[in-house]
Amino acid sequence: MDKTHFFELIMEICDWDKSGNDDLVLAPLINYLSTLSNEEIFSFDDIMAELLYDLDTKKNFKKACKYYDHSDDSFLYSRCCALINGEDYYDKVLAGKNNRIWTMEFEAILSVPMLSWSKKNNKSCDDYPHLTAKSYETGSNSEGWK
Repeated sequence: MDKTHFFELIMEICDWDKSGNDDLVLAPLINYLSTLSNEEIFSFDDIMAELLYDLDTKKNFKKACKYYDHSDDSFLYSRCCALINGEDYYDKVLAGKNNRIWTMEFEAILSVPMLSWSKKNNKSCDDYPHLTAKSYETGSNSEGWK
């Protein structure tokens, strides 16, 4: 899986008619990913983490705080909106050309890989065995926070 395929899955499989209920929007994506191999689910997780990591910068955090008082978590959840709105939207946010993102949140996407794996393997989400190479937690991108 690559970045483009990651975004295609989000844009084509999510149920956008259910906008307003994040879990219902993501349900078809979780169902689809659960039919793939564990490695493909882990790849989805890795790409998601890398994309969120790339948006984790001091400059973006300061920009976000202009719109409302962001905490570490709310800054992460705003970065998630860049993913759920597709590749073009993400690229504009990455380039600093879309500030609307900092007023929105979409935390639910963070659990998609774990829920997909859990469904596929009929195991608890607590048993999810994969750790991404990059952390998406706020402040993890040390270069971006210099």
